[in-house]
Amino acid sequence: MPGRRIEAWMLLGLLLGGCDPAKERELAAMREVLAATAALVKEQGQRIESLTAELAKARADRVLCEVSRSPPLEAGGAPPAPPTDAAPEAAPAGEATLTPTCADGTCVVKRSEIDALMAAPEHMARLVRLMPVTEDGKAVGFKLFAIRSQSPLALLGFKNGDLVRTVAGQEVGDMEALLRAYSQLRTLDRWTVAGTRKASPFEVTIVVQ
Repeated sequence: MPGRRIEAWMLLGLLLGGCDPAKERELAAMREVLAATAALVKEQGQRIESLTAELAKARADRVLCEVSRSPPLEAGGAPPAPPTDAAPEAAPAGEATLTPTCADGTCVVKRSEIDALMAAPEHMARLVRLMPVTEDGKAVGFKLFAIRSQSPLALLGFKNGDLVRTVAGQEVGDMEALLRAYSQLRTLDRWTVAGTRKASPFEVTIVVQ
């Protein structure tokens, strides 16, 4: 035991005696650089989060702008017809797609596909034209127009002229209500869009898996 204690003290002495002041200063400088780098990374991370939030708001504002340019319709009204010689609109490059399985008004979609679609509101603005609808002077929802065949909305069963009144049980009489409902959909695994189609009620239920 005494021999081991002596060896331990000798090792400690060698370690202490071998300390190089220059290396200590170098290590201290490296610690300062690492601390400064960590602070910079944190600052950049916060900046990225801020820019991401600003981008999301800008996308939502763009969608709002697209809708606000459309004058409200009375419930039985229809927008001006497009030119009859207009060529079918091609799908925008990079547009998110869906491969739903639908039956009896219920469509099962993949989580990855619906997340990709909802992450790009500017694409949603190109998928459909929304026109606010009023009944007796009260906003009651939005009519859907310019839905292309084989587009995500068409594959889910929506048709041109559909009047959407509720989304996930929430009334969407104005754009603020519609955007509020839209922002909550990504947290749901199932929701129903309900409204009127040619004076008859309709529903489309989305199930995310």
